[in-house]
Amino acid sequence: MPERIVILGGGFAGSAIARALRRQPLDITVIDQHNYYLFQPLLYQVATGELLAEAIATPQRRMLHGHGLRFRMGQAVAIDLSSRSILLADGDRVEFDVLFIALGTVTNFFGNEAIARHALQIKGIEAAEEARSRIFSALEAASHCRDGEQRRQWLHFVIAGGGAAGVELCGALLELLRDILPREYPELRADEIQVTLVHGDAVLLPGFAVSLQAYAARALRQMGAQLRIRTHVTDYDGQTVQCDPGPPIPARTLFWTAGVTASPLAATLPGVKGRGGRIVVDPYLRLPGHPEVFVLGDIACSDRGAPWPQVAPFALQTARYAARVLQCRRLDQPFPAPFSYHDPGSMVVLGRFDGVCQIDRLRLRCRGGFAWILWLSLHLYRIIGTRNRLRALLDWSGDYLRRNTAVQLVRDRFWR
Repeated sequence: MPERIVILGGGFAGSAIARALRRQPLDITVIDQHNYYLFQPLLYQVATGELLAEAIATPQRRMLHGHGLRFRMGQAVAIDLSSRSILLADGDRVEFDVLFIALGTVTNFFGNEAIARHALQIKGIEAAEEARSRIFSALEAASHCRDGEQRRQWLHFVIAGGGAAGVELCGALLELLRDILPREYPELRADEIQVTLVHGDAVLLPGFAVSLQAYAARALRQMGAQLRIRTHVTDYDGQTVQCDPGPPIPARTLFWTAGVTASPLAATLPGVKGRGGRIVVDPYLRLPGHPEVFVLGDIACSDRGAPWPQVAPFALQTARYAARVLQCRRLDQPFPAPFSYHDPGSMVVLGRFDGVCQIDRLRLRCRGGFAWILWLSLHLYRIIGTRNRLRALLDWSGDYLRRNTAVQLVRDRFWR
């Protein structure tokens, strides 16, 4: 009887480990609460109407079909290591011999319930589509608002967090507003729009070279962004963003990109937890004391050296490495050297035909159009499925060439 392999999570790491093991004589089941694989790095473009959600989502069953893999749509609520079983929200149990945990992260509001209640985040298709609706709802509300103070609130958009997600969202939002205002909202003036990026650190894009950080900040300012550096968002009631230090910001829209934390299920597992609730693993990416359990992707944490980044390349590398370890164990062969992350580089798009790129192993640091082309090529390559690549290209063509937003639908009114 083949070993029963269960993969919790169908994101970057989960999908990669499923593909890596598909040709081995194993009984493999992938469990995810959604029935699609989501290319999360482009969610901010769904939020700003540049892409349809369908362009970055691929049905799990289509991906797994023909490879002897099974898919189970469900949400894991408990992992019983003693009985080697997983309890799902519907009451079913799924047993395993080997478990791969690749549950990823959720938005971290750092215990601030008011911000969690009123702010927008873009961690998932539903959240990204809600964010898009809120943007256009704000424009619609401002278009007929006669009260000057309320009008300014509707037209002020605040982004908390100056990492890659916050910077890319800021650039995309600025371009969206610049393009659609004169054409579709002639009653609104461009000088009424404000986009403020609030960041707690001293510089944007931590981890990038100083020259690229400065370029990104300069590019956003030239596009019209207001940057508040060394400033933390401390509270939000849906109308006013409280900051420390500095004055409050009157705004009806706050996007939260200031942090993530491990999936809540990680806290129920034994062992040491690292920053953000991540699970500290052994040198072979296994849960200490449980060699049958591998921890992959964003929720894996090392107690050796610098913390691992929570990015797609890291997730893919953990999956490929864990597949090799499992194969060595099955064939009773020596394990490979302990896992080590090899950074392929980082890139961030700032706007139309503009971006920054850093690849340390090639000593490459570039900006502008060349960095944008590298970003575009890599993201098209990583989107799974020819149909999705064509959808993305068509949406981008409309946005970049005709300056036309792909999606402007308001799913619901959020006027208060």
